[in-house]
Amino acid sequence: MKRAAGLLAAALLLARAAGARQVEEPSPEPAGAEIVEIRVERVNVFDPTVPGEDFWPFRLANKIHYPTRETVIRRELLFAPGEVWDPLKVIQSERNLRANGSFRRVDILPVTRPDGRVDAVVRSQDSWTTNPRFAAGTEGGESFFSMGLEEGNILGYGKSVAIDYGRTGRRTYSSYSYGDPRFMGTRLALNGGYSRGSTGDAASASLTSPFYSLDSRRASAVSWLRATTEPELYRDGEVFTEFRMKRRVAEASLGRRLEADQTFVQRVEAGWYSDEAKYEPLAGTSAGTLPHERELSGPTIGYAWVQPDYIKETYIDRMERVEDFNLGNELSVRGGWMSSKTGSDRDRSIFSVSNQHGVRFAPGRFAIGRVALSGRTATGRWENALANADLNFFWKTHWRGDHTLVGHIEGAFGKFLDRDSSVALGGSTGLRGYKNNSFVGSQAVLVNFEDRFFFPGEFFHLVRLGAALFVDSGIVGRAGSDMTLRDIRSDVGLGLRAASTRSRSGAVGRLDVAYALNRGPGTSSRWVISIKGGQAFSLFNSAARGVDPSPPSRLY
Repeated sequence: MKRAAGLLAAALLLARAAGARQVEEPSPEPAGAEIVEIRVERVNVFDPTVPGEDFWPFRLANKIHYPTRETVIRRELLFAPGEVWDPLKVIQSERNLRANGSFRRVDILPVTRPDGRVDAVVRSQDSWTTNPRFAAGTEGGESFFSMGLEEGNILGYGKSVAIDYGRTGRRTYSSYSYGDPRFMGTRLALNGGYSRGSTGDAASASLTSPFYSLDSRRASAVSWLRATTEPELYRDGEVFTEFRMKRRVAEASLGRRLEADQTFVQRVEAGWYSDEAKYEPLAGTSAGTLPHERELSGPTIGYAWVQPDYIKETYIDRMERVEDFNLGNELSVRGGWMSSKTGSDRDRSIFSVSNQHGVRFAPGRFAIGRVALSGRTATGRWENALANADLNFFWKTHWRGDHTLVGHIEGAFGKFLDRDSSVALGGSTGLRGYKNNSFVGSQAVLVNFEDRFFFPGEFFHLVRLGAALFVDSGIVGRAGSDMTLRDIRSDVGLGLRAASTRSRSGAVGRLDVAYALNRGPGTSSRWVISIKGGQAFSLFNSAARGVDPSPPSRLY
């Protein structure tokens, strides 16, 4: 597998201001100046100093919302009074606060004192974190419905709880989850969940303390999963076999940073991985399609490096919300020896390698790409091996409005994939003019181009609106067969976009109407309507969502 070539990148585009609050002007970047005081300035969900937000429903919302507590904000800061102003630590602190998920925006700014020293001013605005959750729509010819309730910032402490009920196609489910990013005031994050549906149930729990900053010296993770499911495999957009899978996964790992160098951060890890998968036939199981059972157990080791070159951007995958991208090189390698002497059903090795890099062109214009390889080997033969290559371009322009031009290219190539793993393209994996899982095989190439444009202003102080024009094109090949130009399938379409500016996630909801330029499998219509949250394709590995890769590190 070739290593990632130097790819792409960007610069800093400041988040749009929400109002005209009278605040101290920030100083130029005072690298090396001593920090005297850290001041935290919190704003509730609605800011009464902004015209239009001093409205009784908004004031009522502020009264019943618990703002994020100042102690929660301060514990994410990676600097303290008496230290010098370090721009990299400031950026990392902002990223930690945004990862909390409770804020609409966060900025950390320096204010210079007359003696040349500075105060660090942390300005945050909360998002609305008590949300009834309702979703209904369709994607790639499959309808879905869900409803539930989430509290993402219990009493302002950053803890979350959620309950959901839903239906996708003919399958129903209910789920419950809890998250605590700072368990008992430590750096440990506790997460757990349970779901039960018409095809089985699943329970999971994890306790992790990842490398939360470039200076973090140690990290640890423990996780457990037990699940019973009934996967369906597709051919030409239709289910052709199904079976019951029972799976148990447990792993633990410890990590350590090597040298104290912020420009080239190196980390190592060691741990243990255990994975047991068993399969049972159902009435709809076709002959010869039941996957082989497997049991893996053994030690793992890993190595990673990070070269930081972080940028903040808005209007990329979301609207208004700041998104963080590292355009520096990131390499991660993890492998393990799953021996029969340590509980495996046979001697195997597992491996997972990825390399990511970005390149700047101009403010608001960058690209980022990644290559990855994962799989297993046994007696010198590949098992469930998958190679990926992804490249994403983002180019902001203000020609007749605010636009973000997005280009996405990916390739996924599988070798000796497990019977329950496949590469697929369709409505839910980036080829919007076709039914879900219309094209299934072991290799795929996908190209997407979108012009995402955004209407000015915030409507009713609650939502931002946009639209998109798009072209998708892809091809899938089955094992042992070549991909030819006549197998390429393409679609064109347009859509509307909406994003809540006050909700916790700030996720984009979309309505897309796509027209297939080529016939799909069977008698499927050339027109497909999708109504769903999130973008139509992922930045990495859209086509390979149906492949279960060897486990990457949980420490980063």
